[in-house]
Amino acid sequence: MDAIWNVRIERLETKLAVGIYDNEREPQPVWVSVTLTGLAPAVPAGLHDCIDYEPLCHWLATEWPRSPHTPLLETRVNEVFDFAFALNPRVQEVSVGLYKQRVSRYATAIGLERSTSRAAHVRTMPALRHIEKGIEHVADID
Repeated sequence: MDAIWNVRIERLETKLAVGIYDNEREPQPVWVSVTLTGLAPAVPAGLHDCIDYEPLCHWLATEWPRSPHTPLLETRVNEVFDFAFALNPRVQEVSVGLYKQRVSRYATAIGLERSTSRAAHVRTMPALRHIEKGIEHVADID
């Protein structure tokens, strides 16, 4: 029997070149929070039955920071969605929060959050349709 599982990564610190100002062309500290929601066995027999968070943590901390500058945090959120949905066909929903640190004297961090389903993301991001073709059907979360 399957169950709905949430995998939560909270305030993982990474560095990204993101922002509209000249000084933001260099990587700056960014906190990332991600929740992956999907169906997996209620009683897993091993890691193969689970939504493994380690590949996402590794990508966020070591590979993503090497990507080129982009002006918008919104673009970065979509990059996390792309990676998370490609990671595991069990993942049916993803929530992402990105928070720039030390950008305002009024707040510890300023950022944005967004959630989307696999189906909505594929409709929004046509380049991802090739991912869906290679994934066998996974039941939607009711």
